[in-house]
Amino acid sequence: MKRRRIEPIYTNTYQQLRNRSRRFRYFLIALILILLVGGWFGYRHYQQNKMHQFPVRGVSLTQSNGFVDFQQLQHQGYQFAYLRATSGATYTDDEFQSNYDRSQGTNLEMGVYHVYSYSTSAKAQYRNFIQEVGQRHGQLPIAVQVTTYGSYTADYLKRTKAQQQLQAFISLIKDHYQKRVIIWCSQPVWRVLAQTPLGRDQHWLQASLLNRQSQKTRFIEYDDGAAVKLNGQSQTVAASVFNGSQKQWNAWVTE
Repeated sequence: MKRRRIEPIYTNTYQQLRNRSRRFRYFLIALILILLVGGWFGYRHYQQNKMHQFPVRGVSLTQSNGFVDFQQLQHQGYQFAYLRATSGATYTDDEFQSNYDRSQGTNLEMGVYHVYSYSTSAKAQYRNFIQEVGQRHGQLPIAVQVTTYGSYTADYLKRTKAQQQLQAFISLIKDHYQKRVIIWCSQPVWRVLAQTPLGRDQHWLQASLLNRQSQKTRFIEYDDGAAVKLNGQSQTVAASVFNGSQKQWNAWVTE
C-alpha cells in the first residue's frame, strides 16, 4: 500500500503568509508610485498656475547649454536671456560671443553676467569682464552672480573686507558701462547683503518656488534645469521670470 505524503500544517500556513506578504509589498509599491506620479503632476499644476502671475519669462545660458536657437526661444514665448560672459579673473565662457551675436537677430532683451570670485581682486575681475564683453552688454542691467562655495558661505559676506571687495567690483562695472547692476544670489546671501550698502541694488533671487517678492527682487530663478523644446529637441536651461506684470516689464527695461 502506497504511503500518503502528509505535509505539516505549518507548510500551507507559511505559503499563505508569504503570498499575502508579497501582495502587500506589490500594493505598497504601487501606492508609492501613484503618490509620486500624483505629486509630480500636482507640482506641475501648481507651477503652471503660478506662471500665470509672471508673464515675462527668460533664461540664463552658459557654454554647457550648447548651441541655442534664439529665434526658437522667442517663439516659445521667452522675452529675455542672460549670457554668462566671465567668472573670476581669468575664465571666459566659450560660447558667449557666438551666443550674443546670434541673439541679435531676435526681439529678446539681452543681458550678460559675471560669476563673482572671492579669491581674486575686484580690479582683476573687472579687467577680465570688460575685455571679454566689450560692447556686447545688452539692454538689461549687468548681473553679478554671487554664489557660495567651500568656506565662502553667506556668513563670509558679513566681513567688511568681503563686502568692500564686492562693492568695488560692482562700482567699477557701473562706472565703466554707466548702467545698472543686479545682484544674482540665494536668499541667505541676500539677507546678508540687504543689510549693507549693496542692499540698495536690485537683485535676482534663486528660489525653488515661485512666489511674489518685494520690488527689490527683479528676477526669480525658479528652475536651474528647465526643459525647453528647440527645433523639436529638448534642451535644459536655467529658467527665470520677471517679478512683475508685462506693463511693469515694459517700463523697467526702458528706465
